[in-house]
Amino acid sequence: MVDRIAHEVFGLLFETSSEAVFVVDRSTQRIVSANVRAGEMLHCNVDSLIGVSLGELIFEADRDLSSAGHYEEVALRGSDGYPVYVELTVAHVRTADAGELAAFAARDTSERRLLERELVAKHAALYTAHAELERAHAQLGEAKRELEARNQQIALLAWRAAMGELVAGIAHHLNNPVGALASTLRRMARGIAGLPNDQRGELDRMLARVVELSRRIESNVAAIVQASRSAAQAEGLGRELPPELASALSAFVEKLEDIPTKDPS
Repeated sequence: MVDRIAHEVFGLLFETSSEAVFVVDRSTQRIVSANVRAGEMLHCNVDSLIGVSLGELIFEADRDLSSAGHYEEVALRGSDGYPVYVELTVAHVRTADAGELAAFAARDTSERRLLERELVAKHAALYTAHAELERAHAQLGEAKRELEARNQQIALLAWRAAMGELVAGIAHHLNNPVGALASTLRRMARGIAGLPNDQRGELDRMLARVVELSRRIESNVAAIVQASRSAAQAEGLGRELPPELASALSAFVEKLEDIPTKDPS
């Protein structure tokens, strides 16, 4: 009689609904009626659902479905023991013959849940790929910085080599007149040594002064050569040579090439 009353109360809902529908006696919490779609969804015969306790049908034992309303992600127990996830709408009805009834309309969301899981998995894969891309980008940036640093080192080494050649050229052209000057001073010293003492006083002082200046020039040239060698071996320089100074030194070397060197001795 309860099954007949359930059909009378819920009408064509049992026959035409695409959702699984089962009716529960609210006083006993047992299923009194179910449509064909309910059996298909739970993979069982509809008759086997009649008399089953609602608590046995709900996979989550602590899930409270006693109030009318809409429930998301409800797990119903299938005949194979695995959960079937549904959206559940509960409606309460009071009848004179059957008493308090509750109609449960369940929409299977298992496929949607599967798609959501696939979407989450794809999102996780995308996130991982994005993280890998960021790491690759960081590595590429680091490689670029290393390449720029090496290019700077190569440019600095080339600059040092060019400056070494430039300074060596300058020192070479300075050494020739300095050597000639030293030779001339030695001849002058021999000549002055042959003069009488009363004629040598001022000449000796002048010669000593010129010899001192010649030694300073020799020392400065030697310092230039040593500085060029030290710069070629140094780990790094604080600054680059200004273009104007480099051009001036280059022009100076070119001019020195045109100056004839002659030993006065």
